[in-house]
This record gives sequence, C-alpha cells and structure tokens, in this order.
Amino acid sequence: IIMMEGNRNNYMMMSFFFSMLFLILFFGGDDLLNFLVFFELSMLPIFLLIGWWGKGKERMFSNYYFFLYTLVTSLPMFMLILKTLTLGMESMTLYNFYAMQISWFMFMLLVLGFLTKLPIYGLHIWLPKAHVDAPVGGSMVLAGILLKIGGFGMMRCFMLLGEEVKLTYSVFFIMFLGVWGLLFSGIICLRLTDFKV
Repeated sequence: IIMMEGNRNNYMMMSFFFSMLFLILFFGGDDLLNFLVFFELSMLPIFLLIGWWGKGKERMFSNYYFFLYTLVTSLPMFMLILKTLTLGMESMTLYNFYAMQISWFMFMLLVLGFLTKLPIYGLHIWLPKAHVDAPVGGSMVLAGILLKIGGFGMMRCFMLLGEEVKLTYSVFFIMFLGVWGLLFSGIICLRLTDFKV
C-alpha cells in the first residue's frame, strides 16, 4: 500500500527490500540453479539504485560497466552449471561435484563469475565507478554485502571440490590474487585524490 503512493523514496526502499530478499534466498538455497539465479538477481537492485538515484554525471556509464562485467563473467559460470544439470546433478553436494572430475578450465569458469564480485584488481574495473556514482545507501550495500557474496560463492565452490583439488587450486590461487590486488591497488592509491574512489 505504501509503495502505491509513487514516492521516489518508497521505490528506493523497495529496491533495498528486494536486495535483501534475493540475498536471503542466495545464502539459504542449496539448489545449483537457484544459487546462480539469486546470485545474479541480487545485483539487480544495485543496478537500479545507481541508475535512478545515482549522484554522478556518468551513472549510466557506470551501470554499463557494471552490467557488462557481470554478464560476461557470469555466462561461462552459467554454462558450466547448465552442464552439471544436464548430467543429472541438481544439488550442490560434495558427491556430485567430486564425481564430475572438475578440470582446471572448468574450475576457472566456475570461479570467474565470483571473482568479478570480489574487489580484485583487473576484474573489478566496474567497482570504483559504481561506488562513485551510487547513492550513499547503495554504496553501503554494495561494499558491505554484495561484494562479500563473491567470496561466499567462491568458498562454497571450493568446499564442493575434492581434497587434492582444494589444496592444489584454492590456496595458491587465492594467495596469488590477494598479493596481486595488494600490489596494484596500493600503487594506484598512491596517486588518487578522491577518497570515495
């Protein structure tokens, strides 16, 4: 009833509500396809917040970057999940993924969609633009919650793999990405003058 009044603040609150709903469904589900669908749907309210209530002049350009990076990196992950569904694996259980014998290429396809949602140098070019052009509330949700779902999804996928795959791929992969991001982000931050960027 409150939403029918047409107030812009009510639509903003509705956007926050849907963001919360999609995140609850993302964290609570164990179905593989629902996991991906709610992972992607949780980004839609932030897309709307930046586009409609953003403060920057280039908010549509920021939304374009946000949409492009999310779409390009999520399509390989979606194709891999569709492949697992055609093999008859409907749940995200350890047995199903371990029996699938994940190769390095398939592992990278699975993780690529989650890496874009993490603040990792090279894959998050959309992130500074989105933070600058988002309203304060949208920037808080983006930094406080939505960037963490990339890490959660990646950890959940690592837990589905076998022990030898976990030790081989995950530990060194995450260490390399952390050091990579630390070095390049530190060098870039030495030249910045805008604190919000």
